[in-house]
Amino acid sequence: MDLTAAKGLLYCLLGLFVLVAWARERRKRRLTGEPEKFWPGTTYAPAAAYYIAAAGAILITIAEAAVEKRAGLTDQQSILPAVFLFQLLGASVIEEALFRGFVAPGELMGRKLLALMIIGSLVFALIHNFDLSTAEGKVNALFAFITSLWLYVVRFNPLNPDRSLLPCFMAHTVRNLAVFGIKGAQGFISW
Repeated sequence: MDLTAAKGLLYCLLGLFVLVAWARERRKRRLTGEPEKFWPGTTYAPAAAYYIAAAGAILITIAEAAVEKRAGLTDQQSILPAVFLFQLLGASVIEEALFRGFVAPGELMGRKLLALMIIGSLVFALIHNFDLSTAEGKVNALFAFITSLWLYVVRFNPLNPDRSLLPCFMAHTVRNLAVFGIKGAQGFISW
């Protein structure tokens, strides 16, 4: 197993660990009625919250692919190894627990929430380490920023009254799978 595969599998396992720990706390809260302890957003949301979250993630991905195609950037994409899918899956849980969970307390509102959404989304886009000296890197960073804003909206909107992280986990996973699928359809996944 090469280093890229090992890193992807490790990231996936870490994401799985976070998801299982989060789910255990959610289950315990449901059974005992206890308040939130360590893991943030350990509630469920109404079904509409999940549908809207996934639909937004898919629309953002389609928009990004359309902008890349329109700007002639499609051929400039990097080729990803197929095992990168594991890293994408782990990231969808870890990043949500961090950015929409620990850093964004569920009781935030108003200007503080707006400031957190903007600053958090800037940091989110920057940690993805896109090459901002290229047009493709700028487009990818812009859509990472937009995705992050969307994921904050997913957590802090009236369709998610208990501020559950579950729609965020799902929307981020849908987004990452859609990106992987588009890259695969375009021939940028190495099997």
